[in-house]
Amino acid sequence: MPGRIRHILLLLAIASTIVSVHAQPAANRPLGAIPADGLPLAQIFDGGVPDPSVYLQHRNKVYFIWGSGHPKQPGNIVASRYFPSVRNPDRKRDIEWYKKNHPDWILYQADQTTPAYGYIYDFGGLVPLDVSNPAVRQYYLSEFILPAVQKGYRVVAMDNVDLGNWPGAAGRFVNGKWEQLYTGKKNDTAFQQSMISWIQFLADQLHPLGVAVAANIKASSAPMDVVLRMMQGADIWLDENGFTHTGKNITGKAWEWQRTILERIVPSKGYISINQIRGTMDQADPAQIEWVIANFLLLRGPQSLLAVTGFEKKAIYQEFHYRPELDISIGAPVEQAHPVQQVWTRRYQNGIVYVNPSPQDTARIAVPGGHWKTLNGSLKQKTLQLQPGSGMILIKE
Repeated sequence: MPGRIRHILLLLAIASTIVSVHAQPAANRPLGAIPADGLPLAQIFDGGVPDPSVYLQHRNKVYFIWGSGHPKQPGNIVASRYFPSVRNPDRKRDIEWYKKNHPDWILYQADQTTPAYGYIYDFGGLVPLDVSNPAVRQYYLSEFILPAVQKGYRVVAMDNVDLGNWPGAAGRFVNGKWEQLYTGKKNDTAFQQSMISWIQFLADQLHPLGVAVAANIKASSAPMDVVLRMMQGADIWLDENGFTHTGKNITGKAWEWQRTILERIVPSKGYISINQIRGTMDQADPAQIEWVIANFLLLRGPQSLLAVTGFEKKAIYQEFHYRPELDISIGAPVEQAHPVQQVWTRRYQNGIVYVNPSPQDTARIAVPGGHWKTLNGSLKQKTLQLQPGSGMILIKE
């Protein structure tokens, strides 16, 4: 069956099965109804969660799953289908298959020999595809994404949508002749524009079906104006760096960069903040847990979700993680984040959040009048001392 006809028939099949997707368009509230109180959570992959009822058993619930194996989840949890962005998601269609069937779709590095894989796994690499090619975009949409939509997924999770050309992609072969597309260097404006237009293409195709696009975008992979253009093209920004990455707190200039982007994105976009704390979740330092929670509360928006996972050589995804500190109930925010000397703060209905992003300076702040407790118990002192790269949350007693 010709590809175009198959694509149209698949769209008709999808349309016939969609009765009601969301009360609002996918681009408006892609994560559904998120409570303003507490810590709304996200789950990162679910292959190690045998019983999804755990998502709803604590004070603060899971509302979104990045890369779920099942489109239907308990409650109103939104499940997304994982796709590796510019790489072919079907292992059976390996490099030899593409060389035989679509040789001009493969992206190569500058040596004109090495495929621009980016990642190499135990089984090899996923074939890097030239998504600047309209035929490749249509193929990826029809062959991989639309079948997932037909199964019931209402969000597609596009991984590694970085604006830095880290795989070293440079060009392709057309009818056996080399065609240069990019410089092969990390900062490449043509590569950046290709990635932005790829995500915009997906959004344009999927929004009429009530399907949103989530993108894992590294905030520091390009100049800020380029990063913001990319994020505006997606409905949900998955931030794998968060404020703690590979067990290390993000402070100083990197923290300021993160804050500036978040202030532009979270008022109108979905946001998933992944924070990889040092060690396993049950053994992690309480101070680092509080740092993560404080930063999330400081800068969260109406469609923001928190994901906390351990890190030991690599991130411990797939499993459901929870700790007593996550039971926090602080009410809704009553103001925006703002600085008080070197400390950033934000008031909530039932508490106050403080963050000291300095990598070297200790901060001191006066405790407001009233009775307060911290995540660890009652507060007696009248002055708080915030160590470098630390956060604190006060809750009304």
